Amino acid sequence: MYNKHLDAFLTAADCGSFTKAAEKLFISPNALIKQINLLEGRLELTLFRRTNHGIVLTEAGKSIYRDARRIIHISEQALVTAKALTTGKQNIIRLGSSMMNPCRPIVELWVAVSSSYPHIKLSIVPIDDGKSDKQDFFAEKTGSADIIAGLFPSTLWKNKVNALKIRQLPLSVAVPINHPLASRKRLMLTDLYSETLLMVERGDTIYIDRLRDELETAHPQIHIHDVPSYDISIFNYAATTGHPMITADIWSEIHPSLVTLPCDWGGDYSVPYGLLYAKEPAPHVREFVEIMTSLIKEQTTF
Repeated sequence: MYNKHLDAFLTAADCGSFTKAAEKLFISPNALIKQINLLEGRLELTLFRRTNHGIVLTEAGKSIYRDARRIIHISEQALVTAKALTTGKQNIIRLGSSMMNPCRPIVELWVAVSSSYPHIKLSIVPIDDGKSDKQDFFAEKTGSADIIAGLFPSTLWKNKVNALKIRQLPLSVAVPINHPLASRKRLMLTDLYSETLLMVERGDTIYIDRLRDELETAHPQIHIHDVPSYDISIFNYAATTGHPMITADIWSEIHPSLVTLPCDWGGDYSVPYGLLYAKEPAPHVREFVEIMTSLIKEQTTF
């Protein structure tokens, strides 16, 4: 339903090169460039600045990049819903997803067993990253999602939702692509000395608070700058100021001007990723959660 040239655009933006993107898409560079030219013509916008070293998103391109995945999500959700109406009644699980709450790991896990549960179908629905009270998403009749994929900021959602942990994600560092550290494969804490490190303010997420305690106590050479709960504006701030920021690998594709790098923190500093769902879920949602629980053998509630 959406313009398929968006797929080519996203791949090119992620790769930073038409040649590399073409290889990934199994088409010729000329064919890819033609698709991008057609998309730019349709939109009447210049999306890329071509250079001898590759391609760089223009400001218009960055704007389209931020919204493109949301457009694709909406289109795919509409198609899934329409097909469900033509094939009879099914239990549709509305899986909320967004830039800050990516659902790909959950979908991949479900795909592996979905054939055993033909009566349950996943429908990806876009959610608003700016909504702080995730309980709103699960409100009966008015809620937009049955389940949300994402990290657990437990101090915000405590006692409001149930959570099923899928995995632990090590905390990483995102730096602008032109930062001196961007070429590194892995960072050491000493690499961050004298840097201004963006970190979500204390009290937002207990898992990041643990890392903050370590840095403030043992590594005062790192200057910590508090930021509000993460949304795309924080990633934009990191890209424009040149400051490194605490992040997780699952957010590595949020901003094309940032590179996500692992860091040796000197300890296990990670955040849980998984499902968030209502305290009193509907029967079909409860069944889905039980199936997922049996797959991962580990449930976390708070």
